[in-house]
Amino acid sequence: MKILTKILVSIIAIQILVLGQLSFIKYLDNGTFINLLQNGFDHQVTNKTNELPLIREASLLHSKKEILTTSIPSQLKNEIQNLISSQQSNEYLNLIYQHRQKTQHQGACLKIENYAKTLLGHRYLWGATGPNKFDCSGFTQKVYRTAGIKIPRNSRAQAKVGQYIKYENLQKGDMVFFDTNRKKTGRVNHVGIYLDNGKFIHASSGNKKVVITNFKKKKYYKSRFLWGRRLIQSPQLHSSIYSYPSLFRKI
Repeated sequence: MKILTKILVSIIAIQILVLGQLSFIKYLDNGTFINLLQNGFDHQVTNKTNELPLIREASLLHSKKEILTTSIPSQLKNEIQNLISSQQSNEYLNLIYQHRQKTQHQGACLKIENYAKTLLGHRYLWGATGPNKFDCSGFTQKVYRTAGIKIPRNSRAQAKVGQYIKYENLQKGDMVFFDTNRKKTGRVNHVGIYLDNGKFIHASSGNKKVVITNFKKKKYYKSRFLWGRRLIQSPQLHSSIYSYPSLFRKI
């Protein structure tokens, strides 16, 4: 019985030690752990001018070596090494992904611009939604539909969808809204689509057709501008689309 008791105590002690080491890995900062792995197991302290920081790093490396050799299965160690060796290829794939997202965004904006320009000269008619006559909101609804984007029918409802955009932040493909009432009320009653360089395209009741207007030349529209709305979001850039530190959180 005494021998069995000693064996059980030894097993429990080993399990506690392993659990402690695994907990160390689990809560270790992921970035620090990856940096340590990238430094390799054979790191040597050679710079004597910064001796204390290097001694600390060597101590961490030594602790890490013990953890890897005592508590992590060889298969898991291989997976960790493979993740590190594939970091460069992951970053390359991330660049491809970001480029593709940016290209898709630019393509959607270009599609909206090109289709809108095919409608230049089409007659303005209040309440019309096409195919040959439009009012301002009927025009924007028709154009955005070609890009697979559904928006409400009238300008006031359209002014509530998408992301709010100030004049100075307008980009190609944004909707632009105006108050063209004789007395300014701050209420939307006209809409167009921003192109670039201060230009926007719209179905104009004054011109009786679809036209391109320049904010810089037509000060009236600049003074009556309320806000823009963005429905085509710019792609967000991320440091990486791969989350290889997640492996360590599962240990």
